Amino acid sequence: MEAERTRRQVRRELTDRLMVEYAGAVPAGQVLAAVVRIDRLLSSYHPSAADRMALCEELVRHRLVERIARTHQPRLARAAS
Repeated sequence: MEAERTRRQVRRELTDRLMVEYAGAVPAGQVLAAVVRIDRLLSSYHPSAADRMALCEELVRHRLVERIARTHQPRLARAAS
């Protein structure tokens, strides 16, 4: 029970930190969804909470940067014929 509470607290702290860092570029709900999704994915592969959260943070950051790059790509104007 205590381990689950600690896990949720660490996940919440990571989410809060990433929400602040990516504020204005990625909506808070998308940051939360990415953290929860990746944490669940990793829970069966990494029994160590510290290793799982470190990898989770790295993967979430990568996903958020990709999302920012996709949404902020300059659009090329078509040449008028």
